[in-house]
Amino acid sequence: MTYAKEIKERIYSPSIVSPVRAGIYARVSTDNDSQKESCMNQVEMAESFIREHPNITLQRTYIDDGISGKSDYNRPEYNQMLRDVEAGKLDLIIVKALSRLNRDEYNSLALINLLREKEVTILTLEDSCVHDFEDRKERLFNSIRFAMDADYVSDQSEKGRMTHKLRCERKELSAKDISFGYKWDRNTKTISIQPEEAEMVVYIFETYVYRSGTPASIKRDLEQKGRSLSERTLTNILQDERYIGRFFINKRTTKLGTGKNRSKRKVLPREEWVLVERADLRIIDDDLFEMAQRIRQTRKTIYYTPDKKQVQAYFQGTHLFSGKIFCANCNKPFHFGYADRKGTIPVYRIKKHSDCAYPAKRIGEQELEEIVRIALKEVINSQKQVCEKLEQILSECIKEACSEDNDHSVQKQKQQLRIQEKRRKNLIDILEEGGLDNESKKEIKSRMNIISTEINKLREAIDEAEAMRMDDSFITNKVEEIKAAIAELRSFTKIDRERVLNYITRINIHESGDIDVILRSGKIIKITSTVLKTTENTSEEMKENCVVKMSRQDMTAAFPLVMETPPRIC
Repeated sequence: MTYAKEIKERIYSPSIVSPVRAGIYARVSTDNDSQKESCMNQVEMAESFIREHPNITLQRTYIDDGISGKSDYNRPEYNQMLRDVEAGKLDLIIVKALSRLNRDEYNSLALINLLREKEVTILTLEDSCVHDFEDRKERLFNSIRFAMDADYVSDQSEKGRMTHKLRCERKELSAKDISFGYKWDRNTKTISIQPEEAEMVVYIFETYVYRSGTPASIKRDLEQKGRSLSERTLTNILQDERYIGRFFINKRTTKLGTGKNRSKRKVLPREEWVLVERADLRIIDDDLFEMAQRIRQTRKTIYYTPDKKQVQAYFQGTHLFSGKIFCANCNKPFHFGYADRKGTIPVYRIKKHSDCAYPAKRIGEQELEEIVRIALKEVINSQKQVCEKLEQILSECIKEACSEDNDHSVQKQKQQLRIQEKRRKNLIDILEEGGLDNESKKEIKSRMNIISTEINKLREAIDEAEAMRMDDSFITNKVEEIKAAIAELRSFTKIDRERVLNYITRINIHESGDIDVILRSGKIIKITSTVLKTTENTSEEMKENCVVKMSRQDMTAAFPLVMETPPRIC
């Protein structure tokens, strides 16, 4: 006798025998009201059967509401039932039909194998059958049934795709296309505007555009009004085209997953979306929506992502050449330190060069400072014409800022201001005349808000331009300041940290002892190793070595002050 037949005899025995520990499993695939009633009917049928058979003891009821049977990863009660079977807590599973347990061949066969191992069977209420999974004929029959259940899921999926395709062709909206501000009528299967939420959508857009609101500040304002919306929801609302009557369908597709595989959702490219225009579902006007999008774009933060090939450290340090000195072969950086215990001889040194054979381990800061000072000095002195040209360009820019063009621009802005004020006055007159419906009043008020914003911007621009008007003495003083600044630039005598950061990108030290000073302009100043062989070199000797080597470079392009376009003077 198989274990299933033994359990069946215990169930239907007229006398009291060892109890059969049973669990009830019920499942429906959707969460609508009719399906919920069906789920409760399944449980009531099972409980009624247990009451009629006193040899059955109910251990637990497992209910998965609104969950498909095509897979098992998202059914918590089903998985709990499997754990109870593995723990030996059940002898019998009572279910309306086998299809309630699974709609997939893989999961069905896995369940049968587990039940045979733990000697647990299934009782289906639709035919009052206690299944014997050790019977060959029943195993064959169940295999056919499991394949039919799996085919049912595939068939439903295909029908759903066909229905969706027809919706796209007819441009019909469904309950999935609603969002905050809209509601779905199940009887008429139509979307309509939810007045209270729509009013809140208008408040969100107007606060964002006219009151410089942000999702965080709008969230706090709504909480004070007794409404809670997350910042993410508010961000989505501010970019949702539904509110101007533009609904997009066919934005996603799904690849059916069965067994242990999840269904995979894929976002389709925008050119495959289907636009459904519904002017009757418009909540805000196009101008307000467009302004909100422009504000969103201007507020976007662009984060700088460094190039992975960059070998120079971004940490600059506080010492004179920190983060600037590298081995030319292996790109290892030199670090600041002292050559003596008292800390009086500053040097830059490197502990290990990896695989390169560079013998030198350090270079003195004093010698390197002198080399860089003389090198930059020679570069700047060779750029006398550039400095004179720069002085001329800056002087012309100052004078141009005070030219008649500036006054003409102010007059043009004042003319635009008068036009906008006249437009706003005309709209106010229309409102005061009356006889308008609510929609027209709303449209006029929206236009007035836009015009008011433009008026405020024009007034600010006019005030700023008039405040910047300059007289002849200002021009003279500015030109003198420019001349003094360029003279100071050319006559520097000391290398400081700011000058190193402004002029030098990096310093490469070669195996031969030669030094490459790479300027921010991209040009390289080469210095021979003779300068580094002894610390007894005089400044003149260093200058001679530096000049000889630099004479081979393009001196005109080496100086970073060369400008392609004149600077803007404010």
